[in-house]
Amino acid sequence: MPMPLTATALPLLAGPNETAADSLSREAEKLWPTLSHLEGTYPGFTSWYWNKVVPGLSRGTRHLFWEGSLDAPSAVAILKREGGESKICTAWVSESERGRSLGRRLLEESIEWLGVTRPLFTVPAERYAEFEPLMQRLGFVETARIESLYRPGVVEHVYNGPLVHSLNT
Repeated sequence: MPMPLTATALPLLAGPNETAADSLSREAEKLWPTLSHLEGTYPGFTSWYWNKVVPGLSRGTRHLFWEGSLDAPSAVAILKREGGESKICTAWVSESERGRSLGRRLLEESIEWLGVTRPLFTVPAERYAEFEPLMQRLGFVETARIESLYRPGVVEHVYNGPLVHSLNT
């Protein structure tokens, strides 16, 4: 049986003057070097991560799952549960770990935390063929294809509902 992914539900041991929010921020900081390359796929990712995700961790509206160490994770998910929206914002698996069901486990744990069977999720055109079998397996339904959503001329496939777009959400 696969081991569950590591989650921030139990923050790292805090120092004597460190709050849970400090610990969550520290985890986000340690994960950042692994995720920073996503700025190339999603312009504005850096600002979104630091201005929306990190503050949302302490409010409980955002959540991080990762596999492996914080310094070199093999998979990371960023989740949003806020304002009636349940969304898998980011699902990333290192190239060396792809094809080992880690992505499926990551999404299954994300679905469990979000508390819905079909959360909002988007996939860029260049990753569509790779994700489509997993989307079918999880029962995700493609509900829209939006051109130039995040990058000019690139189609983003939307699953499980309407996307009220703003990279800042």
